[in-house]
Amino acid sequence: MLKLRLNIKNSYFQVAKSFFNPETLIPFLIGAIFLSVLGNSTSDILKAIIGDTPSDAVQIAIGSVVIFIFCVWLVAKSLTTNLPPIDLGKSSPRKHKGLILLVSREEPCRKAIEHHLPELKYCWLICSSQTLNIAKKLQQDFPKLIIPEPLLIKDVYDPVEFSHKIMNIYDQLPSRWTKDDVIADFTGMTAQGSVGMTIASLLMRQSSLQYTPAETRDGKPTGNSLNPIEIALTGRRLARSRKLKEIKY
Repeated sequence: MLKLRLNIKNSYFQVAKSFFNPETLIPFLIGAIFLSVLGNSTSDILKAIIGDTPSDAVQIAIGSVVIFIFCVWLVAKSLTTNLPPIDLGKSSPRKHKGLILLVSREEPCRKAIEHHLPELKYCWLICSSQTLNIAKKLQQDFPKLIIPEPLLIKDVYDPVEFSHKIMNIYDQLPSRWTKDDVIADFTGMTAQGSVGMTIASLLMRQSSLQYTPAETRDGKPTGNSLNPIEIALTGRRLARSRKLKEIKY
């Protein structure tokens, strides 16, 4: 308890010391005097232009508030429009020749495809009857890619059906392709679809996973997507995580 009180006193002392430090106090006083003189001069100029009656003073005050609000809005807008790309601290996957996509919204599918261009050659689309039109549109919009006919899922709540579809893709890869040439994106469709894709990737061992996160601003989705993030499930990485757990416990 005594140690806590001493720490609080020391923090107060440090704050007071910083405030009354000549390096910070003198510039603060100079800035305050400058702003005061500037404010008085501006007020005199406005009174000379508009008038010096009480109603004129009210108009000046209201106008000042409106100008202040406009300046705050303008600065806030410039800050939000000039934000740098959001860095989630995760690594994006390297560009792959093949991509397996769960199709739901069009925008994240486009983002996932564009990330792997120009190396991307094949793109397999897994969809439901509700998202078949989106899959067809992606086929049309990326004519340079080899996009086979979309694989239709009958039961979007059956993870086993998803895993079978994805494992069949890996079993029928183009000639001289390896599983390392393909990455699967589990962003779209249902949670059961994501689980089925993850199970298939685990069973295929050397396969890679990614997801394409949605962009948010002030806690609300903007409708755009960020760059894909890689989820590596290689045997080497899993073995390393097991070793770390053994060392920890």
